[in-house]
Amino acid sequence: MRQLNSINNILKKHPLNLGKGKKSIQNKVSLIETNQLKQLFNIEAKKYYASKNKTFTIDNNNKNFLNQLCRYFTQDEAFETIHNGDLNKGLFIYGNSGTGKTSSLTIINQISKKYTLKNLWFPIIETSEVVMKFNTEKNKDYVIKYYSNGNYMLDDLGSEPFASNIFIYGKEDIFIRILEARYIQFITKGTKTYITSNLTLQEIKKRYGLRIEDRFIEMFNILKLDGESRR
Repeated sequence: MRQLNSINNILKKHPLNLGKGKKSIQNKVSLIETNQLKQLFNIEAKKYYASKNKTFTIDNNNKNFLNQLCRYFTQDEAFETIHNGDLNKGLFIYGNSGTGKTSSLTIINQISKKYTLKNLWFPIIETSEVVMKFNTEKNKDYVIKYYSNGNYMLDDLGSEPFASNIFIYGKEDIFIRILEARYIQFITKGTKTYITSNLTLQEIKKRYGLRIEDRFIEMFNILKLDGESRR
């Protein structure tokens, strides 16, 4: 009921013309429609960027990406029919530094909290933070296991340093193990992973190996966010 009231309040301030034959969001508790998420995203993105003394704009570089993002998170069939995506897969979002990859997913995350849209929520963790925890934790396998389960956004993959595991391996690229484990979770349980990175798929192969690149093709919708830095 709380979720329904939250969405109804937004609709009062920002009504939509859904057209004949389409169901209003008032009749849905667990899902939000694509046009409504687009409106919420536009509202919250302006606030988010303003808090950083920046201006949110939709342009030729991010328009198609934001359409895909909203269609994906509302489980809109158009994500598959128009964008040739797969709603059962996660997201690998790559592009130059500062184009808004992390910010876009952070805004989706904030919308989920603010409007109690639990189906949109996912934890966000920086890859460098995972390495830091691995370096300080005595039970290192626990860290690998912890970040191998459940839906997660792994932010800035490829920027993290090698981890220290001097008693067994010396220096270790722990995300090879984490991504392999998350692949198994994806195959067996449908667990989704969301990744942002400055690395292309070819650079992912160079850093983490051919096997991980193959896993990415199976696990992810691969989305590129073009443009210059918005920072």
